Amino acid sequence: MKREAAPDSDDEMESPTRKKRNAENPLSKQCPYLDTINRTVLDFDFEKLCSVSLSHLNVYACLVCGKYFQGRGNNTHAYTHSVEQSHHVFLNLSSLRFYCLPDGYEIIDQSLEDITYNVKPQFSVAEIKSLDVKNRLAIAYDGSSYLPGVLGLNNIKANDYCNVIFQVYLLR
Repeated sequence: MKREAAPDSDDEMESPTRKKRNAENPLSKQCPYLDTINRTVLDFDFEKLCSVSLSHLNVYACLVCGKYFQGRGNNTHAYTHSVEQSHHVFLNLSSLRFYCLPDGYEIIDQSLEDITYNVKPQFSVAEIKSLDVKNRLAIAYDGSSYLPGVLGLNNIKANDYCNVIFQVYLLR
């Protein structure tokens, strides 16, 4: 017999009353913790798993330390992290919506659009075709330069030997 899922405050689908409450709430538009975001530690190339439970469901990124945590309601890993570490700004990695925890309100601010672009970048067909032609360097958040369209390889577990073979193959 299957158990029904308990109602959770982390539901992706919000009721019309909750949307209305967020629209009326002045805190949903202005957050005093936006200056705590550390863009240099944000790396969205890794698998979207909670760093505590290793679950891929309902994962939020802490925009202060860059770690991933599950949930946003009381008694969740993200909520506990926000209280223990005083990290308040989180991004839901599936809906790309920003939240302030433990207060629980949605943050709506245009200054966060660069972060959502880095989570799921979108390119037009013309931009993709021009990657081979243009050799223009771009600047990363940490100040390093890179060629757009060239992916760095992360050493996850013991895959460094595969990374070397892959890079040698590409340099031919």
